[in-house]
Amino acid sequence: MRLLHVAPFYEPVWGLGGMVRAASGLCRALAARGHDVTVVTARLDPTHAAQEVEGGVRILRFDGPAALARQLFPWAPGLTRRLGELLREVDVVHIHGHRNGLAVSAGRACRRARVPFVLQPHGTFPRHGQRVFEKRVFDRVVGERLVAQAAELIAVSEAEAAELPRPAQVIGNGVSMPDPGHPVRHPRRLLFVGNASRQKRSHQLPTLLESLPKARLDVVGPLAPDFAKAFGAEAPRVTLRGVLDHRELARAYAQASLVVHPAVGETFGLVPFEAALCGTAAVVAGGHGCGEWFGRAGGCVVPPDDPLAFAREAEKRLTDRALAAAEAKAVASFARANLTWERVAGRLEVHYRRIVAERGRGVA
Repeated sequence: MRLLHVAPFYEPVWGLGGMVRAASGLCRALAARGHDVTVVTARLDPTHAAQEVEGGVRILRFDGPAALARQLFPWAPGLTRRLGELLREVDVVHIHGHRNGLAVSAGRACRRARVPFVLQPHGTFPRHGQRVFEKRVFDRVVGERLVAQAAELIAVSEAEAAELPRPAQVIGNGVSMPDPGHPVRHPRRLLFVGNASRQKRSHQLPTLLESLPKARLDVVGPLAPDFAKAFGAEAPRVTLRGVLDHRELARAYAQASLVVHPAVGETFGLVPFEAALCGTAAVVAGGHGCGEWFGRAGGCVVPPDDPLAFAREAEKRLTDRALAAAEAKAVASFARANLTWERVAGRLEVHYRRIVAERGRGVA
């Protein structure tokens, strides 16, 4: 099939979260299965090529106002017209995320060309208490129409599906990591991978570290250099490592004793599964899609926003290395059996083909 994926962010801007890794992993898997895959995305870094092929996927990057990109709302003038040209040779469009300018342009172009599109919000549909007014305005003007007109909605967990305004197909993410090699695992070394958004609960890390004497904490992600100041007297035990590429991140996972993932409202949660593939256990906050999947895989899930329970379970795994190793092994086995991009691509193919067939029969 000829597939066009529209993603606001795509590799190699790994620091912008799970959507980047999910879109990249899926598109590469679809290309490996013999499909003609093109990705339209924003060019956030002028050093990135405007057009290239990576992993069998043709990537087209479009420039737009830098101020909007910094606000995570990339938009490219003239993209609707360019999409109109691309859609002449496309069977299905897959839009990643819905509150961004590229998604709006893609939806508009698809309606004009009468090409069906699949919409995968990647957890962006709820307002999560951040920029609520702006999101409400966006949804009223264009977002609700985009969701309503999609031929299919894709959710990555039952928790996300329950938040959407219409039925969705639940297809979990794939998870993959490069071989980390054999780095030395540091005793009592915690690892947090995320950003400063309230949803990630990075503000809970100082309390957690204070509860775990002699532990050290590595922080990976786009956090400001002064983030360590929040730890006060515990700051010397914190190392900010910035954004890491896949290979560096794999080594960071393998070097840690335990990954701490206190985030709430996450529809899937790649981090603890990636850690398990590198041999490292995790403690995860439940109450949403991340806890749903991680608990099913045999990992440790604690109630959301319960610092005492989180610290207690973290200490247990820092002390009992056999327990931590067993959990990491169980989660990794689950991921290899159920959460591969090959498996996800195969499931999506079924929906793509059905949509194409319905289009051929004139089904709206």
